[in-house]
Amino acid sequence: MKKVWRYFPGTFALLILITIVFAYEVVIGFNKAILQLAQINLLVLYRGEWWRLITAIFIHMGFIHFALNAFWLFYLGIDLEGVIGTKRFLIVFFISALFGNVLSLFTLPLDVASGGASGGLFGIVGASLAIEGVLRRNMSKALMNALFLFLINSIFPGVNIIAHFGGLAAGLILGYTYGKWLKKRLMDMSYWVTY
Repeated sequence: MKKVWRYFPGTFALLILITIVFAYEVVIGFNKAILQLAQINLLVLYRGEWWRLITAIFIHMGFIHFALNAFWLFYLGIDLEGVIGTKRFLIVFFISALFGNVLSLFTLPLDVASGGASGGLFGIVGASLAIEGVLRRNMSKALMNALFLFLINSIFPGVNIIAHFGGLAAGLILGYTYGKWLKKRLMDMSYWVTY
């Protein structure tokens, strides 16, 4: 675990955050926690509770939802963070998650309650795909991860596909930008100096 914290502090910090919030959900009860922290579109738009767009990233709708997202966050997170660094990794995760939440805010009904790290996870997958494409490397691993993540997250009822799509789109855009940055650094050898 020390190696994960040392080499992948962004991934580790996100895992700690979602675990702390999940423990809080277990203690007070899922229904109460969802009312307090989830993105409930009505409360965001008409009561000005915009902070829910952020807290919704860390709340999960049950044990299986939490366990799957924690697994994918670890598996995908260390891969991307190892390539682009902690700061850029966290930018991809948060912008993708927020973009997915904002998109679902304006496209889903007012009474919808949503939460989870999936928008950020799809952003990580999108960024990985774009970076592999820009660097002209083997995209099969990134494509398989995207397919598995999509299939697993689609079998559960009430999945917020809009947040997934928004996260993926944001991740692709950021990944393309970071892929260009990475390609330039690899060509002038400055990547090896920094990392």
